[in-house]
Amino acid sequence: MIRKKLKSRWAFLLMLMFFYILAWGLKTLPAAADPGIALFLNGVQVKPAVPPYIDANGRTMVPLRFIMEYMGARVDWLEKERGIVVTRGSITLKMWIDSRQAYVNGQSLTLDTTPVLKGDTTMVPVRFVSQAFGGRVEWEEATQSVKITLGGSAGSQVRLTGSYVNIRSGPGLNYSIITTLPRDTVLSFLGEASGWYKVQLKDGRQGWVSASYAQLVGGPSDNGGPSAGGPSEGDTKPPAEDNRPPDGDQQTDGQPLGLAVIGSRPVAVLAGPSPVEKQVGTAAAGSRLPIWEQKGDWWQVEMDDGRRGWLARALATFAPYEPSEKEPNDSQDNLQITGVTVTTVGEAFKVTVKATGAFTFKTSRWDNRLIVDVPGAVLAVSSGQTTVEVNRPPLLRVRLGQYTKDTVRIVFDLNSSVRLRSQPAADQKGMIFLLEKSSLKGSKIVIDPGHGTDPEGRDPGAIGPTGVQEKDVNLAMAQKLAALLKQAGANVYLTRSDEICPYTLSGRAYYANDIGADLFISIHSNASLSPEASGTSTYFYAPEGTALGQQREERLRLATAIQNALVAVLGTKDLGVREANFAVLRNTDMPSVLVETAFISNPTEEQLLNNPTFQAKVAEGIFNGLSAYFAGQ
Repeated sequence: MIRKKLKSRWAFLLMLMFFYILAWGLKTLPAAADPGIALFLNGVQVKPAVPPYIDANGRTMVPLRFIMEYMGARVDWLEKERGIVVTRGSITLKMWIDSRQAYVNGQSLTLDTTPVLKGDTTMVPVRFVSQAFGGRVEWEEATQSVKITLGGSAGSQVRLTGSYVNIRSGPGLNYSIITTLPRDTVLSFLGEASGWYKVQLKDGRQGWVSASYAQLVGGPSDNGGPSAGGPSEGDTKPPAEDNRPPDGDQQTDGQPLGLAVIGSRPVAVLAGPSPVEKQVGTAAAGSRLPIWEQKGDWWQVEMDDGRRGWLARALATFAPYEPSEKEPNDSQDNLQITGVTVTTVGEAFKVTVKATGAFTFKTSRWDNRLIVDVPGAVLAVSSGQTTVEVNRPPLLRVRLGQYTKDTVRIVFDLNSSVRLRSQPAADQKGMIFLLEKSSLKGSKIVIDPGHGTDPEGRDPGAIGPTGVQEKDVNLAMAQKLAALLKQAGANVYLTRSDEICPYTLSGRAYYANDIGADLFISIHSNASLSPEASGTSTYFYAPEGTALGQQREERLRLATAIQNALVAVLGTKDLGVREANFAVLRNTDMPSVLVETAFISNPTEEQLLNNPTFQAKVAEGIFNGLSAYFAGQ
């Protein structure tokens, strides 16, 4: 009886289920809503396909490509090494999946958690990536929200600062011009990429404007329209591009082609009309530099100190040159160089340059020439007396010439390296130069222990498997080398003698230039993702066809001398002499090298680098190389 009742109940339940399926179908019941972590980019909430999450280390991980491309950055995936390169403006970040090592503009950093792949999406620690690009990260516990702010906010506006500015179809000069708008036009800011702002025009079109001709301004309070009193989009177009000199591009007699007006950011001035040239100066924001020559998209400009260099046309705005009434057009008002004599003092040469007064000068070395430029001077020497032949090592001859309309150039033709000393003439009419055969004793050498804490922040360099930091071993080796050189009579200057370096990366090179160093030696430890990588290498930089290329033979000779001596002392694997466009090599006026002593990422070489005996051998090897270099070997 009981069994019969149970069967009836089961039949009833099955019947209910049958009718339920007929009525509603086999639907999945909705899960309870999980808000997760909300993501805001420049004030706007976004919802990437792979949402943020907190990893096992307690770090908030976010989708890299989604965020950085939203912020106008370029993201490249390196398939072979499972690496990612992110470029935004002047900052380049490189990192790898499952590695804590990363590089920001070539400086090694260590992450507190590793990037990982979620499907095809690269997830990275939000705080590191944002701060690498100068951004700000905020976490709101109450709303479980992470907010990233980079550059201008999504609600920002872009105000044009050039007289008339081209709006292009893409972020570069090779893109077509959509329209040209006048100064003070305000446009909606959409993004940023490599020095360009993406903007929206009033007709709904989108375009790009160089950040050199525009500035980010406040948020929507500007109402998205032109500023009060300023012209608006649609005003009469100018007859020509803003950043272009007048037709002809020819310099009038003694007068610049025009003025290069620098925008709100300082820009680099290079040695030649090419981006591979070394930097020779910086044009301050808002400065107005005379343009003396134009080659393609480059202007030769004159800096405040009288030196000339090349500026990419896209980085400045053209303005007509208006000579000051007080500016002397008569060269007779300038210093006059009136003659030159050469005498011997022991094994040295005394070169007396006569003038109407004492003068200051700038020196540079190219190939077998030592060059002295005297700004604000004119040559008052007859053509037959501008060259003095010597033909005795190390000086072949002395030549004078009017390099520019207001700069006299003195060239010492050499057949071996020399050291230059100078002092004003006793009667204050000219300058005396003493040229001595170059030797380690008395030479001026700058040693740069790589990494450390500089004005841009803390930089430990690469970190070995047991935690040895590159900056520490670099400093130890540099100090040992400095001691050896001082004992040999050299004048030694360190870019840092402890953790703190007062110079930026390029500033280390400028420091060497400023003190007139004979040589620049940068000491580093190498690193690789492979723990088996090992060996020693020495880098130089002097590409053919550039101004630096004139030092190629000398720089290569220095690098070769040091590399050969180093591997002979250390017994490490010889990785040879290599060439690379490192900032400290690109920006030094004198022969320079960067030595990668050994691989700190290799467990064996990490322990060697941390060993004072090995550090002393490194110093000995570099010292031997320098001795061979000065000996002309």
